[in-house]
Amino acid sequence: MKRLPAFLAVLLLPAFAGAYQYDARLSSKLKKEFEAQLRSVPAGRELYGRLEKIKSYSDLRVLVRRDASPCFAWFDPEKNAVYFNSRFILKLFEAKGFKDGRVVEVLWSNKKVRAELVKYSNPIYLHELVHAAQCYLYPEYRQDAGANPLEFEYEAYLTEDIYVHERMKADPALLKSFIRGAYTDLYTETVFASYFTLSLDMDRYKEKIRKYYEEQLGGYLSLEKAETIQKNREADSKIFAYASGEVKNYVRNGVSLARLQKEKAEYAGFLSDFYKTRWPPFSADALLFVGSIALKEKNYPLALDCLAVADVNSASYELDPEVLNSLKTSGALAILEAASFVRDNSKQMGIEVLSQHLKSLEKACSSTGRPFPEDLAELKDSTYPKAMVYYAKKYAAETEPGKKDYYKENLDYFAAASKAGPGQE
Repeated sequence: MKRLPAFLAVLLLPAFAGAYQYDARLSSKLKKEFEAQLRSVPAGRELYGRLEKIKSYSDLRVLVRRDASPCFAWFDPEKNAVYFNSRFILKLFEAKGFKDGRVVEVLWSNKKVRAELVKYSNPIYLHELVHAAQCYLYPEYRQDAGANPLEFEYEAYLTEDIYVHERMKADPALLKSFIRGAYTDLYTETVFASYFTLSLDMDRYKEKIRKYYEEQLGGYLSLEKAETIQKNREADSKIFAYASGEVKNYVRNGVSLARLQKEKAEYAGFLSDFYKTRWPPFSADALLFVGSIALKEKNYPLALDCLAVADVNSASYELDPEVLNSLKTSGALAILEAASFVRDNSKQMGIEVLSQHLKSLEKACSSTGRPFPEDLAELKDSTYPKAMVYYAKKYAAETEPGKKDYYKENLDYFAAASKAGPGQE
């Protein structure tokens, strides 16, 4: 499932309307109720352990404002507030015509409505709290870099995915309903889109984040770029200082650069340790957990994507041998079951469903070194050209960036496979 952009941190902070009557009281309630949700698992408690040591957190507000951006929520360091986009709140409740003042009032006064928002958006709130902690601890990035460092997202997404994993293991009902297609909402779809695209490869996980932010959104800086900008500012200020006889700006920017370099070193060490200590056991456990549920619910594309990942590079992932063996065994079972399912149901499947099953099966066989089932080769070869035409039309007609990217990815896959010719990889 492709990751949608709605739950990403904001790029351009909007101009807001004035305060509403119930802002303060709603903020207090939401902050308290979100905290109760987040503290239910270790990842949330760990984050609050960091925030409680920072004075600025006690003054953080949780506000609701309408914005035209594709963001569900964002943290504004200048306002010290997490904002929820009321456009998506109204979509969650399928409500129309409510102005922000009324949305704030309803959320404040109606506990059931507020509980629904908190129930489904709490991972998104956690994501923004991570950004709040980052801005409190490393303020120079926001003040002088001109944009959020990309590395902040590496931490925020992994924290969110670990949190979601812990919540789902404690109570998998929502995950099961979503996987079998019995329930979805825009918040849950967005959160699971990240959780479902895990892999054993840490670099691959981080690359997906980098590609989205730098290539599609184009608005995030790496720490290295931030430092380069700051060095250029220092050089410019020095020239102007000498020319004007003023050294104040040069001194300020020199101090600013020193702070940035110090923060960069501290955060780089923190992020490296964060991934190193959590990644191998978390990624394998999450893949086994989601894949096993998907297999039981007969969502074979998801099951194959999660379970058939123990490829020839597995030795480099530093997994426990028993865990690695479990993945390989589960992956083999998923391939057998998926192939059997396609044999029995291919005639009842539409082109999209059939092509996705065959694609997942083919990729799983390739990654695990197993041959693609011979009796399904002819079906695959006849289906892929049709899938190419199908996704070409979907891609051409789509305007939403996330979906368009998904269609393009599938178009490229089936086009390349079709050109390879019958029976070829």
